[in-house]
Amino acid sequence: MRFPAPLVPLFLLFLISLVGAQTSGTGIPPNESRTLGKEVPDVVLIDSYGNKFNLHDLRGKPVILSPIYTHCTSACPIITQSLQKTIPLMGTPGEDFYILSLTFDPKDAVEDLKKFRKKHNINSEGWKVVLVENKSDLFKLLDAIDFRFATLPNREFVHPNLIVFLDKDMVIRKYLYGVAFDKLEFANALRIAKGEIALPEKFRGHLFLVGMLGFVSTVIFLVVRLSRKRIRSEENPAV
Repeated sequence: MRFPAPLVPLFLLFLISLVGAQTSGTGIPPNESRTLGKEVPDVVLIDSYGNKFNLHDLRGKPVILSPIYTHCTSACPIITQSLQKTIPLMGTPGEDFYILSLTFDPKDAVEDLKKFRKKHNINSEGWKVVLVENKSDLFKLLDAIDFRFATLPNREFVHPNLIVFLDKDMVIRKYLYGVAFDKLEFANALRIAKGEIALPEKFRGHLFLVGMLGFVSTVIFLVVRLSRKRIRSEENPAV
């Protein structure tokens, strides 16, 4: 694949950013050896109705974190749809566990959350679309789960596709990677979050590869889309 000349510096800059800090981070999957077994910080969240609550208010039941950004047109909607198909087979949100679709875009506002909730028909009390009240706490939480992303023009992001399972004490117990989730792997992850014995995971060693494939796919998708926008703008210059 040959990148248009104007996009080459952008792509090179992105590659260099692979060694950067959280604010200019990458879509590389998290380092589980650093995060599993660690408690996440008790940040203040705001839901799509404008209600504030602390993350640790949800103690007592497992929590499934789904990092998204609200205007995403690729992976995030697919992840959300996959959860909508899988969750009813696993239990009832609010009774058996909680789900948080958590935006990692610091510029997202409550109105953006509301649009995302309505677009994806998220109506359960136990499944909330949320943002972190302030940027500092947002990055504390993202650092805790080692969720790193790269920011591209027009508020587009390259990020790992995953969900995170917390136990009833807000401790990180499991990650699932990709945009669609195998029912057995999801059930096992939930068992682990509940402190139960999980079934053998035959393909655990492939999860990092799945995450990397999702990362590379997102990079290619965004580069191609930016290239098409540039070509259209050149073909139809503003008068």
